[in-house]
This record gives sequence, structure tokens and C-alpha cells, in this order.
Amino acid sequence: MSSLLVIAFLIFLVWFWFDSVRAKEAATSAAALACKEMQAQLLDQTVALKKLRFVRNTRGRIQLQRSYNFELSIDREARSFGRVFLLAQEVSSIQLDHANGTTII
Repeated sequence: MSSLLVIAFLIFLVWFWFDSVRAKEAATSAAALACKEMQAQLLDQTVALKKLRFVRNTRGRIQLQRSYNFELSIDREARSFGRVFLLAQEVSSIQLDHANGTTII
């Protein structure tokens, strides 16, 4: 019985790792697209996981919400910050900070 639990746990870890890789790719693509639309540069070409938690979606089901931070430059000199929020694998919102405030996409 304990070997079955170990196998189930290992399968869960592998699934979670693949799910996390896909989510990070989706967040990186969303951040790059948002920067391109604002004519900004996505610095380091990547995002970093900030928060992982369970939340309810609009249908009341529990899903993972991931929050990623990234850095961008609008004027090619100063660094600004942005955030991408994913609910499961879907981008729920993007926030871009700049001198005039925060843009929410």
C-alpha cells in the first residue's frame, strides 16, 4: 500500500512540474506580447514565479492561480515592473507599471 502512495506522489510531482513549465511559457508569451503592444522591452526575456495559491474560478471550482513578476523597459533606460496572473493555464490579467501609473490588460 505504501509503494502505491509513493508512485501516486511521484506521478503528481511529474504532472505538477509539466503543468508549471507550461504555465511559465504562457506567462512569458503573455508578458512579451504585452510589452510589444506597449512598445516596451521585456528584460531578461523571462518571468519569475511570485505566488502560487488555490482560488475559485467564476464557476466556483478550485483552480491554481499563479502570479509571475517580470521587468520591462519603456524608454530603454529605466526598469519598470509587471505582473502576469494565470488561472490554471489561462492568462487572467497583466499589469504593467510605468511612470504614468499602472496599465491593466
